[in-house]
Amino acid sequence: MKNRKPLLVIVVFLLFSISQHITHAFTGEELADLRDEVKDMFYHAFDNYMMYAFPDDELKPLSCEGRKRDNDRGHLDDILGEFSLTLIDSLDTLIVMGDLEKFREGVQLIKENVNFDRDVTVSVFETNIRVMGGLLSGHLLAIDTMEDYQNELLYLAQDLGRRLLPAFETPTGIPVSRVNLKHGIPRGDTLETCTACAGTLLLEFGLLSRLLGDPIFEDTAKRALVGLYNRRSSLGLIGNVINTHTGIWSYSDSSIGAGIDSFYEYLLKSYIFFGDPEYY
Repeated sequence: MKNRKPLLVIVVFLLFSISQHITHAFTGEELADLRDEVKDMFYHAFDNYMMYAFPDDELKPLSCEGRKRDNDRGHLDDILGEFSLTLIDSLDTLIVMGDLEKFREGVQLIKENVNFDRDVTVSVFETNIRVMGGLLSGHLLAIDTMEDYQNELLYLAQDLGRRLLPAFETPTGIPVSRVNLKHGIPRGDTLETCTACAGTLLLEFGLLSRLLGDPIFEDTAKRALVGLYNRRSSLGLIGNVINTHTGIWSYSDSSIGAGIDSFYEYLLKSYIFFGDPEYY
């Protein structure tokens, strides 16, 4: 395998250089004003969600009410799972804002209200990056900030992970795009998924395995990622949409845009995070 570490060093150097340039382009007062503006924008969204929408997943900004799943909208509501999505997704941002009080309140509300034992079909991709990711980052942050914390977010993530695993029960090991949290793969549902949906799981599943000491999550997500990579073209390119049962590309056009983008993102991040050269 070629030594690709120089490329990684170049990428890190460029990002650092850009950040340094941005920092020097503003005065300290201007940066403080921008930070305050960002805080105001965040709390405008978060506080109104908590006031008008919680424990629903999202806030409808015009009617100021929680968004409910609507079966007439087809798959548009697959992100919604009746699991207080916005609160889970906001935990780490509360820490970034330095708001330990609301972070602790949020963790307590999740412990009291979130339950994944639901007959609801959700997007595997969205549920992983937003709910699984939110629970795991919240868990790591709670360890350092809450004396009475007893790994509740980690156990919720474990339960969610178990409920997502049936999506991978395909001949190729590449997961379908949607799964029912109580009953597994919906009968008669599409067998196709996009590359990003199936290949953007390893960070969360891998971290869950490392925290629990249970390899099933990381092994399952890695098998899916490798399954996609092994089906690249003779030019080394990955298609956009694949049949999870046959392993044949349904839409073979390749790009770094929608439907594929985060597949490459997670390869690099997994290499950095886990240190496995295979991902690079």
